[in-house]
Amino acid sequence: MFPIYLIALAMSLGAIWVFFKTSQEVYTVLAAAVGIICFIWGFALAPWHLQLLLVVILLVLERLYAMKEGRQG
Repeated sequence: MFPIYLIALAMSLGAIWVFFKTSQEVYTVLAAAVGIICFIWGFALAPWHLQLLLVVILLVLERLYAMKEGRQG
């Protein structure tokens, strides 16, 4: 059986792709809402080791961004 959290995360990526490709305001707002809701839902259903991996990736990206901007973090 395919894990449900992967479906939710894939739907969030698809909604974010639609968000960046469309120019109509209603579809942009709906795509952003669906993307955020599916990402939160998929993240909540994901196993703890995948959640930990995503948090570590976000922390590393934040550190790299802070170094690029010249801030110490």
